[in-house]
Amino acid sequence: MTGAPHETPIWDDAVAQATAIKERVVSSLELVEAYLDRINRYDETLRAYVAVDAAGARRDARAADELSTRLDPDELPPFHGVTLSVKDVIDVAGLATTHSCKVLADNVASRDDPCVTRFRDAGFVILGKTNVPEFCTSMTDSELNGTCRNPWDTDRTPGGSSGGAAAALAAGLCAVAHGTDGAGSVRSPAAFCGLVGLKPTRGLIDFGPEIGNLYYGTTENGVLTRSVRDAAAMLDVLIGASARTSAQSSGTAVDTGSTHAFTPLRIAVSTDAPFGTTTPECADATVEAGRVLEALGHRVESATPAWNTILAAATGPMSVPGAAALIANNDIERVEPRNRPMIRRLAALTVVEHSRWVEQVRTAALEFLTFWDTYDVLVTPTAGIVAPSASWAPWDQDPELHMATFMEFPNFAQPFNLSGQPGLSLPLSWNEGGLPIGVHLAGRRLDDALLLQIARQLESATPWAGRHPSGFD
Repeated sequence: MTGAPHETPIWDDAVAQATAIKERVVSSLELVEAYLDRINRYDETLRAYVAVDAAGARRDARAADELSTRLDPDELPPFHGVTLSVKDVIDVAGLATTHSCKVLADNVASRDDPCVTRFRDAGFVILGKTNVPEFCTSMTDSELNGTCRNPWDTDRTPGGSSGGAAAALAAGLCAVAHGTDGAGSVRSPAAFCGLVGLKPTRGLIDFGPEIGNLYYGTTENGVLTRSVRDAAAMLDVLIGASARTSAQSSGTAVDTGSTHAFTPLRIAVSTDAPFGTTTPECADATVEAGRVLEALGHRVESATPAWNTILAAATGPMSVPGAAALIANNDIERVEPRNRPMIRRLAALTVVEHSRWVEQVRTAALEFLTFWDTYDVLVTPTAGIVAPSASWAPWDQDPELHMATFMEFPNFAQPFNLSGQPGLSLPLSWNEGGLPIGVHLAGRRLDDALLLQIARQLESATPWAGRHPSGFD
């Protein structure tokens, strides 16, 4: 490394960091050391990570820097030497995959999950595993791994179940974060923590017939990022298209400040919650996003899809067999009380019952999707509230209270897990108290590129880069 002293670009998005590493403005090891130092300083409060692989990250960063001396920048993978966190629900070789369950505390993985393999192939250096609620069923609070806190206000939750991922990224403890989304579990934490959160179309990310979940469910791998271009480039990585640039493959190279022509879209805006009540500040942020889109030349109308149509199928499992495959009958009493009924239901689920539920979901989705025959994109709040208290849904809630709590949560993201549509949360607003408010975009199935293109237009018109929680500078 030569030249003038530089500031380590920990707050830059992952694409910018990759460019800096390839141009040898900064080394991968410098970035890794900076993030490890921040984890040591801040994570005792946040509890964003459940495992940090400092030795492995340093080893991989040194290898990335050595490779940079031997290859031209265009020969390096897209995220060469950039840091990533992985949600503690998929395997990273040598680290435990606990799902924040005491029964699985020593469940050390012998090999990487296929998704992690794609991350490594794209050049990422994995810092560690991020916190989740037990089996992803609530806000990020568990008996095993404790209460995860929101960097924007540590008395509040970062959401769930990718709450650890959101807290780590928002506090500058990694460059980009992996998450999974079964009922808004990437997008709600993104909304609560001022980030971009992407859930792709169901089935778009595939690992072939020999690996992956064999059963139909609503959970998808997703990402939390600082920018829309990061989300687009990460989608390429997830679908195995790392050799292409995000601008080429995801259609996100949109300059809203130019005279470049684009086809105006018909966009619906709704603040009517599927369940629960939308607060005025979240409704106002959504309406303002609609005004911005209208100013950009799109046709914007107030319209709401038939939430009840798709939510009629909401009683099914996020994944099958899910936690029931991980917990033996004689270990159920060691599981948190609120999750025991779920595991028993999953263990008792028959092939016939599952098949009937799948057909119910498909039938409901076909009717629900007719809304997108008229509109290209639906704009709503991501969540109808800002981040609630860290004690809003504690791990030791009894099952009935836990269910009642979440029936009051105005979650606009969940319907699109059932319908299989792509969903994207953008940090377009902050309330008077300085808390982020997320706005959600939903498009047609397999129209992920269009969704990212509209998101890029909103990002250019109402930029959020440079906004960080105080106390984590």
